[in-house]
Amino acid sequence: MKPMRLTIFPVLLLASASARADHPTLSLEDGSPGPITTISAVPLPEGTLSAAFVNQFIFFNGLSDSELLAHYGGKDVVHSTDRVISSSLNTAYGLSDNFTLGFSLPYLSRTNIREAVSTHGHGGAGHGHEEPTPKHGGEEHGEEHGEENEAALNRPIVENIGDSDGLGDVTMYAQYRFYSDEAADLHLSAITGLKMPTGDTDVLGTSGYLLEAHHQPGSGSWDPMIGLAFTKGFGRWSIDANALYLFANEGTQGSNLGDVFNYNAGVSYRLIGAHDENAPHQHGVAHEHPTTLDLILEANGDSREKILEGGAVDSNTGGNLIFLSGGTRLAWGHSWAATLSVGAPVLEDLNGIQSEPVMRLLFGVSKAF
Repeated sequence: MKPMRLTIFPVLLLASASARADHPTLSLEDGSPGPITTISAVPLPEGTLSAAFVNQFIFFNGLSDSELLAHYGGKDVVHSTDRVISSSLNTAYGLSDNFTLGFSLPYLSRTNIREAVSTHGHGGAGHGHEEPTPKHGGEEHGEEHGEENEAALNRPIVENIGDSDGLGDVTMYAQYRFYSDEAADLHLSAITGLKMPTGDTDVLGTSGYLLEAHHQPGSGSWDPMIGLAFTKGFGRWSIDANALYLFANEGTQGSNLGDVFNYNAGVSYRLIGAHDENAPHQHGVAHEHPTTLDLILEANGDSREKILEGGAVDSNTGGNLIFLSGGTRLAWGHSWAATLSVGAPVLEDLNGIQSEPVMRLLFGVSKAF
């Protein structure tokens, strides 16, 4: 008897408010063979409920002060970010063996956001700071000192804007399996979803000024998404792939964070568990909830358009990024599971000047009911 597959598809979090190189991910995990970030084509069985708590850390090679200063005064402001953290609460329910509904609620954090600004009013472009009044050293030296002060006031410095923390946008999604060949263990599914403007869009920086739209945890926009997923099993092995497209609309501060095309592929191998011929059986039937261990290798791609702010395109946003990730899933007891994935970029084609990601760490725990 083939073991029950309880696969809630993992979804790249297109609800992320950033259109730069950070990619928080939401995953609804269980103990079945299959990928961690790639979307499986196998829905939840009818009547099954799953809940998961997933954390993701993306570490960046932040831009140095000299790099930020070198690009000061350009058409678009250059920013640096050290780390992005996403913590998501995810649930899903199998309405039928072929149809699953779910949602994700993320909490996003971006740390140490920096940019080069003029000392003639700190805060960077678009923050609307008042200009300080220069003080002259005396009437007889007023002109000379005025020129020196003016030069000093216009000399750029690197400012730590601060961190951005808050609730992200809720994503509702549905998966429908429209083709299934159980004998061949071949499955195809359609995916649709909607990212809703429930996240925080009023986070302030250290100077007390509103952070720009792409630094806010929420986008302020209603963004639909559509996609396809493929799964093919070969005994202990499973191959999965998906493509997902998000259509971005106008959101907070009159911005549009850009469409996103997400594409993934993964190979999974069940090292310990249900496909092991030596696993304990009763009357020829495998235990319902055996301990299993899966090894997973994935390529996770993301292509993003440049963002639009104030009617102008920001050339330092968007691009194409692919992570190669190795991971594992351990399942035990009554449908508990834990996942761990570590990835590094193998392709970075980012537009303009951006902080480059160097590592992505994802871990989570889930329970199916």
